[in-house]
Amino acid sequence: MPRVANGLPSQPVLRSEKARDLEKWVESSAATVATDDVKMPDTELHGALTKPVLEIVKPEVTVSPEYEDDYSDVFKKEAVTTVKESKTLRVYRKACKRLGLIQLRNVKSQFGSMDLCFRDCAFSAKELKALCMALLYERHMWHLDLSGNSVGRKEFEYVLAVLEKRTSVCVLDLSNNELSGNGMRQLADFLRRCDNVTDIDISGNKLTDIDGKAIGDVIQENNSLSRLRLAHNELRDTGGKIIGAALVKNRHLEELDMSWNHLRQKGAISIAKGLETNTCIQIVNLSWNGFGFEGSVALGDMLTKNNTITSLDISSNRISAAALLEIIRGLSKNRTLATLKIGHNPITASFTSVLLEAILKHPHGAIQQLHMDGVVVDKEFEGVLEKIRESRYLEVTYEISLPITKKNREEMMKELQKPQAYNIDPLQMLYLLKEKNRARDFFEKINKDKDDGLTRDELFLLFKEAGLPCTVSVVDKIMRFMDTNGDGTIDLAEFLVGDKKIKKYSREQLRNSLAKQGDSYAKYSRTFRKAKIDPLTLQVKVEDASKQLSPNTLLPPPTGVPGSRRGSTASMRGN
Repeated sequence: MPRVANGLPSQPVLRSEKARDLEKWVESSAATVATDDVKMPDTELHGALTKPVLEIVKPEVTVSPEYEDDYSDVFKKEAVTTVKESKTLRVYRKACKRLGLIQLRNVKSQFGSMDLCFRDCAFSAKELKALCMALLYERHMWHLDLSGNSVGRKEFEYVLAVLEKRTSVCVLDLSNNELSGNGMRQLADFLRRCDNVTDIDISGNKLTDIDGKAIGDVIQENNSLSRLRLAHNELRDTGGKIIGAALVKNRHLEELDMSWNHLRQKGAISIAKGLETNTCIQIVNLSWNGFGFEGSVALGDMLTKNNTITSLDISSNRISAAALLEIIRGLSKNRTLATLKIGHNPITASFTSVLLEAILKHPHGAIQQLHMDGVVVDKEFEGVLEKIRESRYLEVTYEISLPITKKNREEMMKELQKPQAYNIDPLQMLYLLKEKNRARDFFEKINKDKDDGLTRDELFLLFKEAGLPCTVSVVDKIMRFMDTNGDGTIDLAEFLVGDKKIKKYSREQLRNSLAKQGDSYAKYSRTFRKAKIDPLTLQVKVEDASKQLSPNTLLPPPTGVPGSRRGSTASMRGN
């Protein structure tokens, strides 16, 4: 028998089998908060401030009266550890029993944590109700993720009850649900009164222009929100106008994500104008919309005046070479933008070096990262990039660099600017090809075999000679419009009548376009008309770029840069 220092026999500590099994379970459970006997893993240190799912109740120690004075820390009777469930777990159990539900292990294991993630759990209405009844007693909840659960108006009422009571929630993820309509209005009403939520994600909720007012009210009236994500919704012109007007008055938002919406023309212009005078937003994501030329003009104005945005993503926005020049104009005067993402846009390769020349000529600019994923650059690009890196850091990503050819710069630029695809009405294309020719003379020009009518093959040849590749549907539309008797050919009489109808059609299109433009948006259309843009290809000539930009913006185009590397360059980084 073991003995202590004075030779007296020691009394072993008696422990029941259940107590030993329970302690082993507690030691292996990551959900249990550290106690004197249980050591918590480092990955769960953030949960030390929360209430544990299981509380370890220390047993009372009964010491033998014979050795009570001298050996109270050695001799003990049986120590039995009891377990006490948290109130959150008890409520969840009762709620599931009352609603006839099976208790979900993924739900029970997270009670007591500051970060509660119930993403893509596919809760039914009853399961979400049981969860929310339990969350009413989750005192230290900081991050709540309910994304991907098809939460609609009725189910959101349960969530709203939790948010009203548990004011500790700061990060709220409600993405990929069904909050459009009444659900969005309920959320907006809560956020207008809320001062604890700083980060909210309502992406993928099928929000439309009808929800624009609710979103605008949140942006304008909430004083705690610093990050708002509205991606993958269906916001268009009206929604863009309302949100743009709200951005003018917002003074707390720091990050805005409106990617994957339908922001075009007036909607795009309104968002850009709202950002122009905003003084707090730093990160903006507008990718996968349709800003085009008019939106790019507004973005150029915004970059000229805004002095807070440090990161701007305008990838996949139909930004052509002409639209890029408008952005360059604003970029050449901006001093805060550090990251620009402009990839997956139809930018002509020759204009990539024009963009770098503008950055080189603007020594006070803050650009450090330029992402042009999917964009092909010309051979002068790398030479201009090396000049920039002689004085500052610049990280650039792009698709591929054109190989060195024996052609001079002018010949290469002409080849690069050959149109590849068009998104223009076939009748308008035919009208533009006619130019100032008389209709009769234009008919004779197309009629190669000098017979009585124009065939489909002759129309294909017309577009081919003009360098305009077209599909069968283009010729089909022209034939349906002009071949009134349906014999498969267009005779002179049919062509003359069709020409008059096309003229009338073009004038009506122009009048309708001008009628839709409000006074505040006419500026951007005038800019398009003044720019030297090919009406067919929507491109500008590279030699005209310096004329459209201010004299202080660009260096003269380089005549050739030795040492350019062949092949693909996926990423170039400064040392």
